[in-house]
Amino acid sequence: MKQSFIVIGQGLTDLFEFKTLIEYNHERISDILMLHTPLSKDKLSSACIIMKPTEENHFQAIYTILEGIKYPYPDTNKKFDLINEWANEYNFKVRGLDVKSRSEFAEDDLYFTYLKGVLRLERFIPPLQ
Repeated sequence: MKQSFIVIGQGLTDLFEFKTLIEYNHERISDILMLHTPLSKDKLSSACIIMKPTEENHFQAIYTILEGIKYPYPDTNKKFDLINEWANEYNFKVRGLDVKSRSEFAEDDLYFTYLKGVLRLERFIPPLQ
């Protein structure tokens, strides 16, 4: 099975694309996650929608707003609150994981490989087959 990150952006308009993905695909969503980088200089978070694998188990999409949200602890922020509100409308609990920052990797492909490994270890996505 191929698992791919699909970056939908980092800006405010991308946040509403994230909302639309939840609205129109909530039956296909497996999890909604926040990937936090509290140890990085910028302390940013990525919002992720993990879709259920396709029927043939050939592909699993992970939509993300990549490091486009301020770290919400100890003080929350509007983007974080909106994502939680939208998730709650469809009975999803937004879960969080602390991860390394994208800036620690030479290429985005290496970063996404690292994230897939973390998501597999935490059982958010299935292991390689």
